[in-house]
Amino acid sequence: MAHKSQNSKPSKIIRSGRSTISEYLHEIWKYKNLISIFAFQEFKVQYIQTRFSFFWVVLKPLMVLALFTFIFDRLMHIPDLIYPYTLFAFSGLIIWNNFSYMVNNAGNVIIANQQLVKKIYFPRIILVFSKILVGLVEVFVSLMLLLLLIAFLHYPLHWQILFLPVFIFIGLISGTAIAVWLNALTIRYRDLNHFVPTLVGFMIWLTPVFYPVYLIPKNYSFVLYFNPIAGVIQGCRWAILGDAFPSLFFLPSIIFSIFFLLSGIVIFIIAEADLADYI
Repeated sequence: MAHKSQNSKPSKIIRSGRSTISEYLHEIWKYKNLISIFAFQEFKVQYIQTRFSFFWVVLKPLMVLALFTFIFDRLMHIPDLIYPYTLFAFSGLIIWNNFSYMVNNAGNVIIANQQLVKKIYFPRIILVFSKILVGLVEVFVSLMLLLLLIAFLHYPLHWQILFLPVFIFIGLISGTAIAVWLNALTIRYRDLNHFVPTLVGFMIWLTPVFYPVYLIPKNYSFVLYFNPIAGVIQGCRWAILGDAFPSLFFLPSIIFSIFFLLSGIVIFIIAEADLADYI
C-alpha cells in the first residue's frame, strides 16, 4: 500500500526589519493608496454609518461654538474685542479641534488597530496619516462654515487670507509630530492612552482659543511661547480677521515642532521594528 505524504507549507510571516529613513519613505510611497482607503473607512465608521451621517461634521463644531459663545460672550463678555466674538472663537476652534483630534485619535492609532497590524504588513505610520486626512476633511468643512458666517455677518476679508493655508500647515506639523511620538511610545507605555486626553483637555485653557492673547498678564504670557498651536491660532486670526500678527517669539516653537516631527519619525521606525514584541 503506497503511502502518500502531504507536504504542508509553512505560513509566511512578514516581518518589518529596521530600515533607513529613505527605505521607509520608499515603503510609504509604495503603499500610499492605503492612506485614502483607511481614511475613507474611518470616515465611514464615524459619520456615514450614523443616523445623521455627514451632518455631524457640521453639527459638532457648531454645538461647541454655541456653548462657548454663550459663556464667554454673553455671560463673561470679553472687553475690547473689535470683531464679532463668533468669528473670533470659531477661527480658534477650527485649529484646536484639528490639533486635539490628531493627538487624541491619531496618537493611539497603532494600539487601536492591533488586529490589523498583526495580520498584514504595511508601514504603520500610514495609519497615522489616514487619521490626519480625516481630520483635514473636518477642517475644510469648518472653514466653509466660517466663510458662510463671515458673509452672513458682512465682515470684510483682507489680502492676508492667502496665508491661511501656511498656518494650517504649521498646525499639521505640530499635531503630526506629537501623534507620531505618541504612537512610538504607547507601544510600550500604554498608560499614555489615559494620560494624554486629560492633558489635552487641560491645554485648551492654556491656549487662546476662546479668549484673546491680550487678556493674559504679561508676566505669564511667556507660557504661550512654548505652545506652537497658540501661534497657529493667532496666525489664522491674523489671516481671517486682520488681528495682530503672532509674536516672533513663537518662531522657536515652530522650529522645534519640525525637529520633533523628524526625530519622531526616526523613533517610530525603531519602535515599529520591535512592534511584534509588544502587541
